[in-house]
Amino acid sequence: MAAACLATPRARQDIAQTPAIVTTHHQVTIAGSVVRYTARAGTIPIRDNETGEPHANMFFVAYTLDRASGAPVRPLTFLWNGGPGSNSGLVHLLGFGPRRITTATGSMPRYSPAGTALVDNQDTWLTASDLVFVDPIGTGYSRPTKPEYAGEFYQPQGDAESVAEFIRVCRLRLESFESPIYLMGESYGVTRASLVAEALARRRTKVAGVILLSGGFPVDSDVPPALDSALRLPIWTAAAHYNRKLPPDLQQLGIDEAIGASRAYAEGDYAKALARVDSLSSAERDAIVTQLARFTGLPASQINARTLRVTTEQISTSLLGDDRMVGRYDSRAIGPRDTSGGPYDPTTDPSLKDILDGVSVLRYLREEVGYKSDLFYQGPFGGGYPPPTTFRGDWMSVRWSRAQTGASGSPDARPAGLGAALASDPDLRVFVACGYFDLLGGCYASDYAARHLAPALASRVTSRVYAGGHATYTDDAARRRLREDVIGFIQGKRE
Repeated sequence: MAAACLATPRARQDIAQTPAIVTTHHQVTIAGSVVRYTARAGTIPIRDNETGEPHANMFFVAYTLDRASGAPVRPLTFLWNGGPGSNSGLVHLLGFGPRRITTATGSMPRYSPAGTALVDNQDTWLTASDLVFVDPIGTGYSRPTKPEYAGEFYQPQGDAESVAEFIRVCRLRLESFESPIYLMGESYGVTRASLVAEALARRRTKVAGVILLSGGFPVDSDVPPALDSALRLPIWTAAAHYNRKLPPDLQQLGIDEAIGASRAYAEGDYAKALARVDSLSSAERDAIVTQLARFTGLPASQINARTLRVTTEQISTSLLGDDRMVGRYDSRAIGPRDTSGGPYDPTTDPSLKDILDGVSVLRYLREEVGYKSDLFYQGPFGGGYPPPTTFRGDWMSVRWSRAQTGASGSPDARPAGLGAALASDPDLRVFVACGYFDLLGGCYASDYAARHLAPALASRVTSRVYAGGHATYTDDAARRRLREDVIGFIQGKRE
């Protein structure tokens, strides 16, 4: 019955837009074993509960392992990216789906003119959990059904409520009522996961775990502001070490040792100095500037002796000391420095350049999972018709309301998010992960916060730091470690 409800003949698809769901069957070979699974791709309507009228259609791709009748229930993980404005393509096709888009090497068949290949993903999470990759409204093929409904979804609470409603309906369609639910969000998707966890708790839908990648730790903590700021220093040290800009005694250390020395200084003398920055003597300021130059690779003359803070902009544009810059989302990526004089433009950031080939994504959706649409598969940098009249970094930034409003558009108090979900469910667990080459993620501040909780809460939170950037899983070694750690988390293994 479930298959009959989900499967829709391809011939019936309206290639412009339709809530049709297409079902296909596949197999991959993971670690030498054949894994057979069913893929479902399409849209689910988000309906007004009072009228039943669809206000949006939300696109997804789901993968469920083929199992014998009576086999144990499997976990079900819902995954999305951030932005807001990013579709799930990165976490889906570079990260955790059963197939992965990669750079073609050797005799690999080319998948697109960009030189990509499609391979079985040895690091897929499908071996541990069924997976649903979600495109929130306004991303991918997900759209409001009328322009006047857009405001319901293009703000934090309405966005989260619509994803929670999607999860409710998707569980109905998959008949997965007994499956433990996990949520995974990257970047802004961390905020979304926090709010969705709370929305589901209010709906009395139990969530087993929340996986937060490269978006901080959205739970109130007692980390002092000065320490929170000081813990950016190890991220600057990672960038400087990789790009060989540290002094010889630090550069000759392994990167983890250099980061460790930087982190010890940040948590100690540097945090203490920032806590009383206005009362420091000139000699104390000079000593801090000397240490900041040592751990960042920047000349002391470029460090503000009044604030004693180094900025993301400085590291990105000045670390290399020439006309090149390092990427904000991955400080290992190097490209020409933007000399236009305007505000930061992510389209010029080398760590975002060609990170995922659009042709490969479309080909995968159309040929592998059989979903065909003439709509633009929307991501963070626009490209659809008509174009926005203004552009501030990404298309959603000109539409997204930062004010907290409810799903109906009425003002609400700021939601408590993950903290409320943890308080209401003593069994809910959290996995926090980040990469230390990410200049934007606040990696060590979130790791510190996650590791310094009250004992009752600390036992439910796991934190990991990887040698990766913002999209940590684009690094092969980090992706493998992340998979191992997430599987352990899903299986309930403790540190």
